[in-house]
Amino acid sequence: MRITTHMLNESARRAGLPVNNTSLLNYINNDSSENTLLSALDKNGSGAVDTVKKSSYEKLEKEADQLLQKTEVFTDESKDSVFARARQSGSSQEIYDAAKRLVQQYNSVASSLKKAPSALNNFYGQMMREAASENSEALNNIGITLAKDGTLSIDEEKLKSSDIDALEQVLGPANGFSSKVAFLANRISDNAQANVQSLTSQYTSTGTFYSALASKYNFLG
Repeated sequence: MRITTHMLNESARRAGLPVNNTSLLNYINNDSSENTLLSALDKNGSGAVDTVKKSSYEKLEKEADQLLQKTEVFTDESKDSVFARARQSGSSQEIYDAAKRLVQQYNSVASSLKKAPSALNNFYGQMMREAASENSEALNNIGITLAKDGTLSIDEEKLKSSDIDALEQVLGPANGFSSKVAFLANRISDNAQANVQSLTSQYTSTGTFYSALASKYNFLG
């Protein structure tokens, strides 16, 4: 299956993600870092497993899975959601703690993406920054700030001065920030897992490798 920019953009729109001004194909064409996917194709079955790359992708997969778990706290729409519990108890401490863990894990994934550079990882990193950027004003209102390097920081005093309704409006499922980050975390994890498998098995056929990878997931689909 040939993956096109149009397909990626349509998948992004369905997930409520901003369509990146720079397409994935441009990232692949212009990326100056070593692309693990492309280099794996070019190795043509050399059999040499790059343990450093493998380790970085294993860490990235784990970090992305943890980020997905942190977002699920806020995307839960059940009667026992973190926001429902806060209203019932009259305390927002659980929300504050979950927000801090989300920001910390978001930054960990952003850092791990940079340590495992590839066209796809650069693309996903940009999509994460755009998800935060388009919500920067709302996030800032509850004390979460997006820095120029793409990381998030928390003003705990401002965060704790925000009421439950304000926190739910920004971090809850209705706003979309947490859902978008969850979507990207899942894609990042899939990509990392695919790269771990490719570095481990070192397919001898580039066609077989690409077909196996493309059938596993559609990057953003």
